[in-house]
Amino acid sequence: MSVRGKALLMYFISFLLIIIFTFAAFRFIIFKYINRVETENLNNNFNAVTDILNREEMNIQRTCVDWAAWDYTYNFLSGENKELYVKNYTLNQLNLNFMFLVDKKGSLVFNETVSLEDGTKRSLINEFLNKKMKFSQEIIFKNNSDKHSGVLMVNGKLFIISYAPVTTSDGKALSNGELIIGRCVDDSLLNYINSIVQCKVRFIENTYEDKKDNVIRKNDSIMAYKQIEDINKKEAITISVSMLRNEYNLGKFYFKIFIGIFLSVLILVILTFISVFNKIILKRLKVVNDFIDTVSKTKDTKARLSICGNDEISNIADSTNKMLAKLDYANNEILDLSYSDRLTGLKNRVYMEKKFSKLDSEGGANYSIIMGDLNGLKLTNDTFGHKIGDRLICKIGDILKSICLQDDIIARWGGDEFIILIINKEDIYVSNLIENIKKECERITEFGFKISIALGSAKKNEAKNTEAVMNLAEERMYRSKLTESKSSRNATIMSLERTLYEKNSETEEHTQRVKKLSMKLGKKVNLSKDELEELELLSLLHDIGKMGIPDNILMKPGKLTSEEWEIMKRHTEIGYRIAKATPGLNHVANEILCHHEKFDGTGYPQGLKGEEIPILSRIINIVDSFDVMTHKRVYKDASNSEHAIKELKRCSGSQFDPAIVDEFLKLLEEGSI
Repeated sequence: MSVRGKALLMYFISFLLIIIFTFAAFRFIIFKYINRVETENLNNNFNAVTDILNREEMNIQRTCVDWAAWDYTYNFLSGENKELYVKNYTLNQLNLNFMFLVDKKGSLVFNETVSLEDGTKRSLINEFLNKKMKFSQEIIFKNNSDKHSGVLMVNGKLFIISYAPVTTSDGKALSNGELIIGRCVDDSLLNYINSIVQCKVRFIENTYEDKKDNVIRKNDSIMAYKQIEDINKKEAITISVSMLRNEYNLGKFYFKIFIGIFLSVLILVILTFISVFNKIILKRLKVVNDFIDTVSKTKDTKARLSICGNDEISNIADSTNKMLAKLDYANNEILDLSYSDRLTGLKNRVYMEKKFSKLDSEGGANYSIIMGDLNGLKLTNDTFGHKIGDRLICKIGDILKSICLQDDIIARWGGDEFIILIINKEDIYVSNLIENIKKECERITEFGFKISIALGSAKKNEAKNTEAVMNLAEERMYRSKLTESKSSRNATIMSLERTLYEKNSETEEHTQRVKKLSMKLGKKVNLSKDELEELELLSLLHDIGKMGIPDNILMKPGKLTSEEWEIMKRHTEIGYRIAKATPGLNHVANEILCHHEKFDGTGYPQGLKGEEIPILSRIINIVDSFDVMTHKRVYKDASNSEHAIKELKRCSGSQFDPAIVDEFLKLLEEGSI
């Protein structure tokens, strides 16, 4: 028999009796019995509650019939008696909370209440009078002896109500109205009900859709709901009964006893299995485990495992040997994959460190190291997303592979850093390679702005080991990066401007007009020299974030949808990230972010208000809006200056800073613009 068969047989015999006992004792006997007892108790409690309500209803009905079939009441409705002698003490004696008399016209001619709030009294009158007794309309008195009673929920309180036609004591006179009386199910009556059923009872207005009885069982209590009909024959009232689960708790006590017995049996069974498994399985498995540990420590995929027998453990040994053979075959392929950069396919840092260690240990070979740092990766990631940034990295990798010779080793050292290891080649080759790489990077135009890479090189004879050579190359790379930073800044800014003109509906003429108006307005409000320089840069690039907005939204001729407008509003945040990532622009990043904030705090993206908005952003908001209104766009026609001035005045204090608007309007009046 197989090992698996032996184990299954032992487990089956050991636990079969326990499983049968568990299901028989608790599933079909104790817990089923407990549920049946609880259900019977709930039904008895509901029956007791309804019996008490019916008894109270009959008492009130008798009182209602006695008072309705009374000459004095009849004469009062007929107008012969001026007053009906019903006072609070009378209602208290009758155990009532209200008494109403309604004549044939549906008018309330008498009402007396006790222990009722004004709101509840008004709701009762509204129920019986203003709604013209909706239940009375459904029930037509066939004769003077006809009467009706029931319960009604008003303002969260349950009332037991009865009404009957008013007639004379002999019952021969035709009814001249109706008598309505009722009692509130107050705390005293609830306490009486609770004492009878020995649980907590509540009456609530029916608000849930399920029309079936509902039972909720918890660990210590059980709550049940049952709907009853009110006087309108509608199931609008729910009886809630909450009681302790004494039987269930007793069942849990016996269950704990069973758990103790079960654990004792289980421990005995486990000890038996340990003894058997130790002889049949565990000793042989230990041989397998020790072999696998040895292989994991030595990494020797040529080792083989030998176990006697003809069962699953011996099959495991054979499978292990086959697996080791395949691992030995695939080891070289796995090693190659671990040395490659997944994004570019170039060698990675792990491979290069191993290569450098080998060069240091062997010596002899002359080599040079070129270290490169890609400019513009952060700008690309922030503007277009990391997918486009990955494309840029792959593009640089392709350029390096196309320019370098086959025996040059190219690796991606880090996020935007590359290393080229050149072995046994002349210095002129290294110099020409650096120049060719820079030229090829300058030809990249698909990303919308100038792409460049800072490069530095060092040779073996300039340092004592590969680490020192690499550090020297890195130092020269950063020196080159620093030298090119100013020209790179100007080129980047010009590239950003050009991309904005190509992608957006903005034109160079619009930008120059905004720049001219902004500078005049800035001088008018007495900005400093540094602020004027920042304002000039802001006027050129305040909408640079539109580079990251899809063309179909930017160039849409009609009105944007709400979803498109939410995307369009993101251009301020994109512009902020571009400025932060671009040397020479980070000092105007916050102004770019805030140039669509409104003076009253209803703008975006931060909802800044008043002077919380940078003054340069407030200036650009006014000037840009004026120019947009007075010149044609793809989505609108141009307006005249008079219309634009009216709009500036109308939005002064809401969208625009009123003080700056006044200064701008003065410039217009002076003819300075």
